Amino acid sequence: MDDLFSPRRRLNSTQGEIRVGPSHQAKLPELQPLPSSGGQVVTENEELVWRPGVNDCDLLMYLRAARSMAAFAGMCDGGSTEDGCLAASRDDTTLNALNTLHESNYDAGKALQRLVKKPVPKLIEKCWSEDEVNPSDRRIGDK
Repeated sequence: MDDLFSPRRRLNSTQGEIRVGPSHQAKLPELQPLPSSGGQVVTENEELVWRPGVNDCDLLMYLRAARSMAAFAGMCDGGSTEDGCLAASRDDTTLNALNTLHESNYDAGKALQRLVKKPVPKLIEKCWSEDEVNPSDRRIGDK
């Protein structure tokens, strides 16, 4: 028991001692087979949404073009230059551009043609009605 608390043993553990043997190995459970699908087609939940081989320079040029289109669309909707810049700088705009690039099989020209039709995604806040956004306001007014 005294050996567990010896200064020499503690010193060895801080000097990179590699412990080998069955008592120092991870115990892995047996591999469990996949459950039976019961006649249904089993699909994976994951979907590849990014191809890491895309050239960084090409990606930056594509994102700049997508943001420019969003800025122009923001100004054309009766907004100011600031509205256009806000539309271009939103995370939604970048995410929309990246999703469109993926859906276009990483063909930047094809993706930009699709973005011309809808450069700015529908804002998340505008997906819900005023009552859905602030249900507590309605309840407060009812009292």
